[in-house]
Amino acid sequence: MNLDQYTTKTGFTTKDLELLPSVGAVINTKNGDTFPLMADDSIDFTDPMNVVDMYNDQFSSEEWFTSLHTCDKPVVNEVLMNLLPSETTVI
Repeated sequence: MNLDQYTTKTGFTTKDLELLPSVGAVINTKNGDTFPLMADDSIDFTDPMNVVDMYNDQFSSEEWFTSLHTCDKPVVNEVLMNLLPSETTVI
């Protein structure tokens, strides 16, 4: 699935996607889905991982969170705060 197909199928726009270059991913800021960036700079929309699930499974996702650059952390923090306002601490 390419970007046009993803936006058509889901109703999200490119404004809902933020690049997280430090972890080679794109995050949907509305629902928390993350998608890996491929070697050709395309986005793999076929196998999303949700940042909330990753946050709730710190053991399996610790490397992903610790690899976030300081420029990417505010984006992820904002998404987590919006989706889990009472449970999230700043990463």
